[in-house]
Amino acid sequence: MPIDPVLNLEFVHSSDIIVLMAKRTKLQIKEDIFKFINSNGIMTLATHSSKGPWVSTVYYGADSEMNLYIVTDPNSIHGKFFSKDNRVAFNIFDSRQKIVGPLKGLQGKGSIEIVKGIINNTRALYLWHKANPGAEKNITIEKVKKLADTKLFKITPNYLKFFNKALYTPEEYGIWEA
Repeated sequence: MPIDPVLNLEFVHSSDIIVLMAKRTKLQIKEDIFKFINSNGIMTLATHSSKGPWVSTVYYGADSEMNLYIVTDPNSIHGKFFSKDNRVAFNIFDSRQKIVGPLKGLQGKGSIEIVKGIINNTRALYLWHKANPGAEKNITIEKVKKLADTKLFKITPNYLKFFNKALYTPEEYGIWEA
């Protein structure tokens, strides 16, 4: 497909109709993904071990670099799995979207690690609370420091694939790589 280098436009021919569609830049794709991440708050997190794969549903918060923060029990099945292998995969989507509408979803992979230090934990918990209001009295920095079953973890994505047919052509996805 020909691309206009000045206007960054892609010309797509569909039957006798010519559709003019702007090709999104890497920065725009990153902004698209960041906006989508911040418009949701629940993800499916996939881990694996020698015992096989495991998925969990977790609430998350995000920072401006698209790192995702979760609060979870390190002794849960997924917590034990990623303590041995820090590679994870995840997806984020709005489960209320209709199959006939413009579909949106994010698939990603990266690594996960426990958040260390009081300043980093406080910042991560702030981001988590911002995305998940209402739990501020139940999940506090004091509980994160004291309780063994309440810890903050940081997911650092290295690949994100954004499925959004309202923004991209049918053959295209918004791809972001670290």
